[in-house]
Amino acid sequence: MSALARLLAPYALAGFIGALLWHWSPFIGPAASHARQEARYDVAMAGANEWKRHALGWMASYRLSESRRASEVQTSQDAASVLLRQCAVQVAQARRSARAIETIVTTEPTYDASRCPVRQLVPADRLREALQPSG
Repeated sequence: MSALARLLAPYALAGFIGALLWHWSPFIGPAASHARQEARYDVAMAGANEWKRHALGWMASYRLSESRRASEVQTSQDAASVLLRQCAVQVAQARRSARAIETIVTTEPTYDASRCPVRQLVPADRLREALQPSG
């Protein structure tokens, strides 16, 4: 080897090792930047996975509440329709009772020989039917 090569060999070796350290060391250079990016990515992914887990929990909770709300709406609609049918039955009974009472009240009275109205008793079964009509 020439004298110049022997003189520069340690510096070349140090430069080569320095370049390797610079390029591949996790503490300095591009490898350190890569390691930092990887660490940031890991932190971001952990956060994203945690948010995803929370979001899935919220979505499951929302779906459960919506299914319960739908069943409650159906239950309330069923109860309202039952009440409407009961009310319609009561109204129909009240109308029949009103018609029966109206026929009793508007019945033409009978008159005696001197043209005076004669009081007559309304039969009990007719009154019972008017006040409590059968379903």
